[in-house]
Amino acid sequence: MQPKAAQVSVQAWESNGILLEQYAYTSGAVNPLPKHAHAEYQFGLSFDCQGEYFYRGAHHAIPKGSLSVIHSGEVHAPSDRASLPKPAHFGMAHIDPMWLQLVAEEMAEKRTRDPFFPTAFITDSELNRLFLTLQAATDRQNSKLEQETALWDFLTYLIANHASNQSAVQPVKPVHKAVEHARDYLHAHYADDISLEELAAIAGLSRFYFCRVFSKTVGISPGAYQTQLRIAQSRKLLAQGLPIANVVEMTGFYDHSHFGWHFKCQVGTTPGNYVRKIMFAR
Repeated sequence: MQPKAAQVSVQAWESNGILLEQYAYTSGAVNPLPKHAHAEYQFGLSFDCQGEYFYRGAHHAIPKGSLSVIHSGEVHAPSDRASLPKPAHFGMAHIDPMWLQLVAEEMAEKRTRDPFFPTAFITDSELNRLFLTLQAATDRQNSKLEQETALWDFLTYLIANHASNQSAVQPVKPVHKAVEHARDYLHAHYADDISLEELAAIAGLSRFYFCRVFSKTVGISPGAYQTQLRIAQSRKLLAQGLPIANVVEMTGFYDHSHFGWHFKCQVGTTPGNYVRKIMFAR
């Protein structure tokens, strides 16, 4: 008896040469995809199912928890299996080569070739964490700084630790004045949708070096720091009695839901509960 066709749901986000997808399959019959190639680098992380790829003339089993890597322009095909015995969930990232080239050149401080990854998959828990952070951050609700910082952190780590043709990265030297300039700007413009390029220029550093030195000096990424500033200011405004809707707009959050999620993560309660406790205390 032919198994029932698997149901597939997809969430996708695309901007400026980056396509992120999250797939959820039920168990059931699936149609294998044909061999193909695309201009982007493709990265995939399976959460609960072993992946399979035909790539570089051979079949590769991709263990759960390993990041698959398909180079720009290389012919490949996913698994040729016709059914899934259990549900499967995985995330994908298709990234234009210009981003990897740009990050690699800033890391090397000179013109360089596209990064080359010699293996079909990489097993690295820190790389997985950065990939998942990229998947979570790159959403229209999040600030431009959060999105771009997540992309640069992921690509920097990937290239520095797993590209076979990357020059050694020099240790980070303290640049306290540069970090101070960036922090001062964020304090003054916390509600603005600041880009990583803009903030790095204010610090007088490349985006690659700025991300490294800021995180090393401050302890968190520039995007996370801006979000903390926004939440800190929102608490003051709520304590002054301003309506939540006004506070959301004044502090630069996308909407009430986005604000509420970050507020609860950092304060431990919802904005509504926070306001009620303030009112009760009075």
